[in-house]
Amino acid sequence: MTFGTSTPVRSVRRLLLGVGAAALLAGAVQAQSLYAVNIEAGPLDAALLSLAKQTDQQLFFPREAVAGRKAPALQGRYTPEQALAVLLGGTDLSARRTGPEVLVVQRRGAAAAPAEANPPRPFVGEIAEAGPALLGLVEAGSSTAPTTVEELQVTGSHIRGVQSPSPLVVADRADLERTGQTTLVQALRALPQNFGGGAAEGTALTGADRSGRNGAFGTGINLRGLGAGATLVLVNGRRIAGSGAFGDFADVSSIPTAAVERVEVLLDGASAIYGSDAVGGVVNIILRRGLEGGELRLLGGTATRGEPVEGQASVVAGRRWDGGGALFAYELQRRDALPAAARPFSASADLRRFGGRDQRQANSFPGNIQRTDPVTGITAPYWAIPAGQNGVGLQPGDLQAGTANRGEPRKGSDLLPQQTLNAVYLALDQAVGEGFELTADARYSARRFRLRSLPSTATFTVNRSNPFFVSPTGAASHSLAYSFAEDLPNPVISGTAETLALTAGAEARLPRGWRADLHGAFAQEIDESRNTGLVNSALLSEALGAVADRPQTLFSTARDGFFNPFAGVPGANSSEVLAFVGSGFSTSRSRSRVVSGGLQLDGALWRLPGGELKVAAGVQARRETLTSSGANYASSLAPTPTRAVDVSRSVAAGFLEARAPLIGPVNRRPGVERLEFSASLRTERYSDVGPTTNPRLGLIWEALPGVAVRATYGRSFRAPALREVQDPTSYSPTFLPFGGARVLSLLLNGGNTDLEPETAESWTATLDVAPPNWPVAVHLTGFDVRFDDRIERPVQQSVTTALSDPTLAPFVERIAPALNAADLARITALISSPQFVSVNGSFPAEQYGALVDNRYVNTGGLHVRGLDLTATGGFELGGGRLDLAATGAYILDYEQQVTPASPIVERRGVAGFPVRFRGRATADWTRGDLTSGVAINYVSAYRDGVGARIDDHATADLQLRWAPSRGPLKDAAATLIVRNVFDRSPPFYDNTSGLAYDPANADPIGRYVVLQLTRRW
Repeated sequence: MTFGTSTPVRSVRRLLLGVGAAALLAGAVQAQSLYAVNIEAGPLDAALLSLAKQTDQQLFFPREAVAGRKAPALQGRYTPEQALAVLLGGTDLSARRTGPEVLVVQRRGAAAAPAEANPPRPFVGEIAEAGPALLGLVEAGSSTAPTTVEELQVTGSHIRGVQSPSPLVVADRADLERTGQTTLVQALRALPQNFGGGAAEGTALTGADRSGRNGAFGTGINLRGLGAGATLVLVNGRRIAGSGAFGDFADVSSIPTAAVERVEVLLDGASAIYGSDAVGGVVNIILRRGLEGGELRLLGGTATRGEPVEGQASVVAGRRWDGGGALFAYELQRRDALPAAARPFSASADLRRFGGRDQRQANSFPGNIQRTDPVTGITAPYWAIPAGQNGVGLQPGDLQAGTANRGEPRKGSDLLPQQTLNAVYLALDQAVGEGFELTADARYSARRFRLRSLPSTATFTVNRSNPFFVSPTGAASHSLAYSFAEDLPNPVISGTAETLALTAGAEARLPRGWRADLHGAFAQEIDESRNTGLVNSALLSEALGAVADRPQTLFSTARDGFFNPFAGVPGANSSEVLAFVGSGFSTSRSRSRVVSGGLQLDGALWRLPGGELKVAAGVQARRETLTSSGANYASSLAPTPTRAVDVSRSVAAGFLEARAPLIGPVNRRPGVERLEFSASLRTERYSDVGPTTNPRLGLIWEALPGVAVRATYGRSFRAPALREVQDPTSYSPTFLPFGGARVLSLLLNGGNTDLEPETAESWTATLDVAPPNWPVAVHLTGFDVRFDDRIERPVQQSVTTALSDPTLAPFVERIAPALNAADLARITALISSPQFVSVNGSFPAEQYGALVDNRYVNTGGLHVRGLDLTATGGFELGGGRLDLAATGAYILDYEQQVTPASPIVERRGVAGFPVRFRGRATADWTRGDLTSGVAINYVSAYRDGVGARIDDHATADLQLRWAPSRGPLKDAAATLIVRNVFDRSPPFYDNTSGLAYDPANADPIGRYVVLQLTRRW
């Protein structure tokens, strides 16, 4: 198997680069089209609305800036800019173009370019309800929500030009920069509603991601803590290929930050709109298009403790011509690994220095001789091999009963991998005749990763055939728990994650304001990884002398020597022996692919008293495939292919959506400025799990100008991942904790063809208070999600308590093969079957103490309730402007039921689950060319699995930005960012993984300093 970029992918990359360069060099910008304009004298807001409609432009403006102003009459043929110059003449307002059909009206001097604007920071600004909202601009006459004049489709609805009743957070490029985060992934992880547990690069090897599927170290989004698979991620409104071994979450780390125009986060179930996975919400990443000019960005960052160091370089360039344009973006990101030894809270698993327990393990150097209780099946170290001796001439009396060595489980390993991303993006659009537009875009990325894994450990049997063997009891053999941390380098995991996404679309403007949208999309991700430097258990048994020299290997104990497991000093084993036993490796390759297409119609059916009744209807289809293969050389005499997976399914869907404004500007009355109902329905048929139909209802009631209530009810679902249904059965041994010791257990793994989709009911209710003349806006949202028939591996989710937790009893069977002949026959048959796979060594059948069902099942349920609160405001101060914002997510309940028969358990504020409260507050002061800002991030206190307190945690970020508005540097900007300015370490967590912090809720990097330079043209 080869690793790296395949020849077809290289060809695609060269094609994208070539087409992008050609598009950028094609032609000069031609003169803008003239439009017939006929506007009567009257209110300025009405004139702007009329102009936007007559010129087919998206037009944004601040409501408070145009309120009460008048506009002159205007008739004739004008470009949009010419018409705006007349309408805004004599005022302090100006207009600027930010896209091919996007114009922004604002006060002069407010911002020189979109990226220079200073709205509230993302995830602390308003929870927007429609439209981009990226600049905090609103349509005159709207309630509390930012919106756009032109009929723009936004996340949460297929209908253009409507306001969503669901909470919607929107952040543009400038907002993302002001988070102080250097990548899109980091900015999204700052969202209080996003739980850090689950698929992420920092949780893959630290125990916080229990799924074990994220072998390529991608990062998913986990809204409300419902799981990364329950958050739908879109790019430009289209699904992307799944990531991980099961292809069940979307990796956002492959998306170039420089190509992002804005991010829209829908905090509501939306399966009635988008189908499967939209249970916790939807993240729609809108990429840039319509740029005239370019941007170069250089960024460097480092932790003040020395590691890791980061660098980025990106370029974006665009051309516009009559009716169309092209945009090309390239980004390079590189960040070094973070060694566990570089931070005091991860350097040693002996956590007694923090007030915790000694979490070091029995697999140690020197090793431990173990014994197994035949009744309980508990295996524990009982005789410690003494340190300071070379294992030659060791006597039984040197082994003291009741003693044990302890090994560092993370010695020499990395907390974060080294990552390098190369990403390219190309977007094209072209109008063809009147009312017809073609669009296409392509995105390719290659992300490479490398890290040092945990040191190799093994539990093996050694007997009298080994010349170093010594028994404290006179037995013929013993089981040893051993760590190779002093013998071999740590295994190294390396690989690539390649993504390719192609989309094409056609939009036609039909009579009476209707539109038709036809699109097709192809998305693919290929993950390849290689784990080298593993201890091969079959070769180890030969080197131990447990089996005779095999003719299949070139190793000879007579020539090369025996492996000595009784040594107490490093260097006792020869390099030949160590090279032989440490030559194991494993490889894997998975390919996830989604091919989709759809047709949609939307427009107004007729006029109701409060406005137009708008509807959208459409059909969609997609094909999902997942293949995986690999090889394993960790327990065999030759590399053995892993069981190949090749699964697929087809999905067909139809949807219908309607918005009915019953009361609006024309017929408003006291206490009801606006009243609007919405309804949507989507039905889907899966070729493997059957049909599902999901509705959603919405309400918007504006009682007073700027004071509104919005509410939604909907049903959502998540279809099983392909491998959750069709994964082959396998058996694997592992040691599970029990009573302070460990029990050798045999896990039954695999898919379940009887799985059904997960289902959920969700409610949201939002109160918006943002009167037109108030400097403050407040948005309060309550949410309630009941998630049933969840697809889980209950044991995997609670592996440390699997043998002691009574709620997991249906999945655990205790056995005693050393005493029971039936148990012995049963376990012997299982470990002798072709489905038996072990990377942990081989063990006698008599040593097993439990059979554990770790397959996927539709198990119990989850009930999550909480509140989101956002407040923003700004005022003039000290000759500049001060903008304040705060947002927080408060979890009222996170009630989990593992099985229908088990009790309901409150998991809110327990390690591994969402905390009670996460919040972020910011203050930004702008005066002239300088902007300074401070942000406070807060995580409330919570507890570990046994009830011990984990303290709350607050960090402060600082930012200073200089963007000259004149002179030779007027198109440049410099930004200095300091994250965690006081270098606060994470709060202590007595983590059984040996770390003194919680990777799901804390960042191990510490103080981080970033300098970013930007140049636009």
